[in-house]
Amino acid sequence: MARRLMKARSAKAGLPPGALVYVGDPRLQNTRITVLDYEESRCVTRDIAAVSDCLEFKESATVSWIDVDEIGEPGLVASFGRLFGFHPLMQEDILNTDHRPKVEEYQDTLFVVAKMLKPDPDTGGIEQEQICFVLRKGLVISFQERPGDVLEPIRERLRRDLGRVRRSGSDYLLYALLDVIVDQYFVIVDDLGRRIEELERKVMVRPGNEDLVTIQELRAALISVNRHVTPTRELAGRLNTIQSPLIDKSTRRYINDLQDHAVYIAESIGVFREMLTSLENTYHAGQNARMTQVMKLLTIISTIFI
Repeated sequence: MARRLMKARSAKAGLPPGALVYVGDPRLQNTRITVLDYEESRCVTRDIAAVSDCLEFKESATVSWIDVDEIGEPGLVASFGRLFGFHPLMQEDILNTDHRPKVEEYQDTLFVVAKMLKPDPDTGGIEQEQICFVLRKGLVISFQERPGDVLEPIRERLRRDLGRVRRSGSDYLLYALLDVIVDQYFVIVDDLGRRIEELERKVMVRPGNEDLVTIQELRAALISVNRHVTPTRELAGRLNTIQSPLIDKSTRRYINDLQDHAVYIAESIGVFREMLTSLENTYHAGQNARMTQVMKLLTIISTIFI
């Protein structure tokens, strides 16, 4: 069954701006809150039972990453909003899981919406999940739709002190999280490119009726990925130029590299879409040639009988 490209927003019709209504797939609401609190010499992981227990990380001397899974309950987001002083529109955006990637600035806060993509083993398509980041000095809070993500490499770097993340601030942590999300885009696009090349070899040798369906499926997958890659490129550009004290000058160089990666992925998607168009033309040309041969044969047989 094909996934909806747009999630229903009818539940919000007529409500005032800032109304907290969850827009997304129904969740079990088994919320889990995990904190990675770290500095250069140590990293501590804690499971948090209640939102109020996050208060100690609000203005701590260390860097903290508060990760929230399962955001289907508006009361949960409202509790974070009261504890950390989130703007009402920011809380509304966290619960609306159909946003395009973006970055917004609020006084002492940067709010970032991103999309995590991964292959769907059941349908062969692309599964997407929204993740929101709240950046403050010494603090990153992430809100995910459901458990399971592509961020485990960052957790591993923090635990084992790999790379520079434990020697940098919360702005670098945000960059690292966005970078691993974009890296997953590479994995997906590379896999789609491999499938397109395999299909190209097959169509050139012996095209079948199922090939046209495969072409349409691959085109739909590329469109789905590109729908998130283009605004992610804009997001990185905005982070790179935004005049916020939360983004250190040294981190901007890495964010610029993130933007370059998004540009490369967008260009690769463009190339693959052109390849699919060419494959579709080749398929139809092959089918027409086969039809011509069949008509010639039928004409010869008809002439013999006449």
